Amino acid sequence: MTSIADPLLSLDPAMSGTADERLVWVVDDDDVRESLSFALQLRYKTAAFPSALAFLSRADLDRPGCLVIADDMAQTASGSIQDELARLRSPVSVIILTKETDLRTAVRYLQMGAVSVLEKPVDPEELDHAVDLGLERSILRDRRYRLERLFETLSRRERQIFVLVCQGLRNGDIAELLQLSQRTVEVHRAHISRKLGNASPIRLLYELTQTLGGNIIHAEFDGLDPQKLLSAISAGEAG
Repeated sequence: MTSIADPLLSLDPAMSGTADERLVWVVDDDDVRESLSFALQLRYKTAAFPSALAFLSRADLDRPGCLVIADDMAQTASGSIQDELARLRSPVSVIILTKETDLRTAVRYLQMGAVSVLEKPVDPEELDHAVDLGLERSILRDRRYRLERLFETLSRRERQIFVLVCQGLRNGDIAELLQLSQRTVEVHRAHISRKLGNASPIRLLYELTQTLGGNIIHAEFDGLDPQKLLSAISAGEAG
């Protein structure tokens, strides 16, 4: 039996607020679906579906979880199951089961975002390991999507101020750089705190860069002198 898994960031236990649910969905032929569901239910909360369409229409795709699906069922009318989950911004991760592992096909699935490609009959320990990785990735993705949705509520000016605060700039420095009054900066910071909740901007930025990776928040500084912006940021970091 062959498995090909792609690397995964380790999960900080402090972020695992939804980990206890450990949701796993199985989509495969009747006999395989029943046997896999029976084996998985000892460790996970499981549900089985006869098709990708049934899964997409009945499962709660907004919750973290792992989908274990046969490769011959991983297509929908609009494309692959992975494409559909990405389009819906669902955090659900995917494990592909195949009757034969073809390297080219396995690599293609992994490039599309699959956690692992496992060959049937599946080794129980291999499957458990892949599901654990899938749940870990799903929780991270759910965290990322939630933060992205929070940041999408920020205005252009709030994004600018958020980034500058995270770079260590004080209100007065930000006001001078953006040509605003200090009181206006304070008002924007209050709006940012209200929209983002209790976590401080610095902590949120740390979570994004250290745990989730990638550039989730985009701030444009059109009209500002680039050298002046870089100097201000450098001074903030040094302070």
